[in-house]
Amino acid sequence: MNGRMRLLPSSRVLVAIAVFLSLLLIALMEASGFGAFSPLWNRPIIRVICAANLLVALPGLVATKHVAWINYLLLSVTTYVVASTTPIAALWVIPKTMFFAVIYAFSRLW
Repeated sequence: MNGRMRLLPSSRVLVAIAVFLSLLLIALMEASGFGAFSPLWNRPIIRVICAANLLVALPGLVATKHVAWINYLLLSVTTYVVASTTPIAALWVIPKTMFFAVIYAFSRLW
């Protein structure tokens, strides 16, 4: 059993991968806003990154902090279904969207 546990990545590695995928997703969304590549490819690429994020959470279920990884998996499934993003990337997308919504709302006043 101990030999099998060593084959799984540690929580630190999984967190690093989750952060990398989230930063990649943020970069992708920002680059598509500048017209870096076709919007036709944007959605499938986002879906693949989100699916990879779900796969990152699965080995975390047997890691030392499995309760946190269960929560991350549930959040990942929810965000994949609802917004097609990762929870960490949502921390970037939600405030940015709120910022633009507030700017748009107040620009109508002048």
